[in-house]
Amino acid sequence: MVELIFIGRVSTTNLAAGSVRVSFADRDDMVSGELPVLTPGGWGRGNAIPLPGERVLCVFLDNGRSAGFCLGTYFEEDDQPTGSMDQRGVWFEDGSYVYYDRSAKRLNVKGGGGVRIEGDLTVTGKVSASAFNDGGGGGSG
Repeated sequence: MVELIFIGRVSTTNLAAGSVRVSFADRDDMVSGELPVLTPGGWGRGNAIPLPGERVLCVFLDNGRSAGFCLGTYFEEDDQPTGSMDQRGVWFEDGSYVYYDRSAKRLNVKGGGGVRIEGDLTVTGKVSASAFNDGGGGGSG
């Protein structure tokens, strides 16, 4: 029986090529060649390439392990999804996030270092704001 699907850990990442090299502990730490990472296609593309150390699932087109793909990473026991079943988005390690909550019908955005919008901004509806003092000593003297 030819095995073509393997679990490994990313050893190196090549963002420019959208690929990774993967080490397989159960194969004497054999390291793959550059494997393209699958990503959703269409009119919007992302750059969510797995980082070194992340566990990934790979599929190979032949037994030689020279041609294949990294199908992506998956949640491990100690790294469960953030949010709820009604929330879809991206949560970052610094506490920043962008997600849509379908039960609240609201897009939520938080930037650890602020939020920057480039280009024209059109707001339809009510706008409310609240200020807080972060202790940074800002303000005009």
